[in-house]
Amino acid sequence: MGSPIEIPFTKALDLLNYVSPLNPDWRKSGYIFRGQPSDGYSLTPSVCRRGAGSFAHGSPRRVFDETSSGQVSFEYAVLKEFLLGCDRAGLTLPGYSAQIKSALSDSFYYDNYFETGESWPPAMLYEIMAVAQHYDVPTRLLDWTERSFVACYFAASSANFELERGDAKLAVWALDTTFSDNWKTVQVIKTPGGTSKNQAAQSGLFTTHNITTYDIRDVYKVEALEEVGEIYVESSRALMKMTLPVSEAPELLDLCSKLGVDGSTLFPGYHGVARKVRDWVNVETGVRLSQSALDEYHQNYND
Repeated sequence: MGSPIEIPFTKALDLLNYVSPLNPDWRKSGYIFRGQPSDGYSLTPSVCRRGAGSFAHGSPRRVFDETSSGQVSFEYAVLKEFLLGCDRAGLTLPGYSAQIKSALSDSFYYDNYFETGESWPPAMLYEIMAVAQHYDVPTRLLDWTERSFVACYFAASSANFELERGDAKLAVWALDTTFSDNWKTVQVIKTPGGTSKNQAAQSGLFTTHNITTYDIRDVYKVEALEEVGEIYVESSRALMKMTLPVSEAPELLDLCSKLGVDGSTLFPGYHGVARKVRDWVNVETGVRLSQSALDEYHQNYND
């Protein structure tokens, strides 16, 4: 199985120059990009994550059912709850019709996916999942963008500026989707721009990991995208991981803003403007050691 190509950078400007769409390395390929606040994070969809701090950690559904069947049943329950809330609030939801509402009966999962071998999630739920994802409901979708500078912005803006250690790094991932039509497990999903204003502004799209095994006797294995062998078969640079010290995050944010990539342009509306203000404060303040790191430093110094 292949593995990601990791390219470390020490300066924000060097990273931006490398991922620029003007760089010939990107012009003849189908790369999409994703920014993450830590180079230690895997490419795992939020609803699939386990352990302390993960969604629904400690709930009976997660503690007592670790099968693939239980995982898919849980994801379906999350989407059903989201749709119920939208119905009660009278919200119009892209991709949600009377026909789909009728199809999503209480027995939908058991009739269509319980030990059937059908691929989960179904295409008819993609738009609904995309909207849920943009409002922080954990789904099987993983956010990507067609614009590398947008990925740089998200990596920098979501980084923790209060450092626990001085060598912390953020990451910008690049995935070659040129041969994605041949993939069986990973699907690339691009919903219409009208699905979400944020998605349109961010040139957003998604990947998802399909599940086809729902046996109640198996144990669900959380699979990060970088561990899926099929993405490496036809490309020598299938997945790339560019890293940058978090100490450079303020500079990266500032440079992205000068390129017109900031909270106000990626999140149309007052929420995005407020996000721009918070980013501006982070640029002004810069990175600093967390209180716990400072306490440890002073204790070691006094000793």
